[in-house]
Amino acid sequence: MNLDLNPELIPSMSIITSILFLVSLAFFVLLSIKFKSIRTFQFQISLFIGLYVLGEIIEIKELAAFLSIPESLGSQIHVGATIFLTFIIWIRFYYSEKGIKNLVDSPADTDTQK
Repeated sequence: MNLDLNPELIPSMSIITSILFLVSLAFFVLLSIKFKSIRTFQFQISLFIGLYVLGEIIEIKELAAFLSIPESLGSQIHVGATIFLTFIIWIRFYYSEKGIKNLVDSPADTDTQK
């Protein structure tokens, strides 16, 4: 099994990845418009994907040279998007822990003592 990648294929894979991210961004934006709230998970994920797509587009060498943007800016945006995603997940976990109700019944309420 030969796993050698053609170096000419790598820039086109970056474009394909950007297109796939744009499609997923479109889905999440449509879902966030449907729910009409910035507090929904769909809106927050669409922000994350939007930031990630921005970083991915900036990393395309042909576009970065045209816009005269530093090469490392795309990677820095990726890191910022990942920190944003971590923050979203942490906040959602924190508030879900506060909202959990006591779901376990007392032993007297169970049907095991028949």
